[in-house]
Amino acid sequence: MATQMRLTDTNLLEVLNSEEYSGVLKEFREQRYSKKAILYTPNTERNLVFLVKSGRVRVYLAYEDKEFTLAILEAGDIFCTHTRAFIQAMEDTTILYTDIRNFQNIVVEFPAFSLNMVKVLGDLLKNSLTIINGLVFKDARLRLAEFLVQAAMDTGLKVPQGIKLELGLNTEEIALMLGTTRQTVSVLLNDFKKMGILERVNQRTLLLKDLQKLKEFSSGV
Repeated sequence: MATQMRLTDTNLLEVLNSEEYSGVLKEFREQRYSKKAILYTPNTERNLVFLVKSGRVRVYLAYEDKEFTLAILEAGDIFCTHTRAFIQAMEDTTILYTDIRNFQNIVVEFPAFSLNMVKVLGDLLKNSLTIINGLVFKDARLRLAEFLVQAAMDTGLKVPQGIKLELGLNTEEIALMLGTTRQTVSVLLNDFKKMGILERVNQRTLLLKDLQKLKEFSSGV
């Protein structure tokens, strides 16, 4: 699979698989979902904590005909069902889940685990606030430029022609991240292409040829 932009560098699956936490994973149950399946809705009665074991999960808010993506969770990311958000599998996905009360007992028994959890949730909150700030104060062109600049910093691979971005996201998925339409993202990417800023390598990969110009766009210049 292509390199993804991770929500956080902390992978709780790696933490739980360490010798220190051997046995903790036994407290979780496993469940699989097919691509585009809704895992949980804002009306979910059970208050659960879950870890993404494999695949990718989108956390989003929906209002009338609009959807706003707050985060994309990948293997090792943690979330809970009691958030008023929709949670959807972006591809075939497996999660590990447990009841919130059981999870609280785990944290009490293994206090150090809570530090890793706080970092994951802190990064998620930071990501959510960044998205909300963009939706409120920035137009789609600026949000896309900022998104690509951040992707270049996080996972960009330097090549002779520029910076290669294996986003693992198609145009529609980028649009969901930015709170806009697929058509808008497609038009903006074509505009950036005409300006010599980037090239499409394939559906999920871009080549940034002029990162400085893109940074200027992301700064509102």
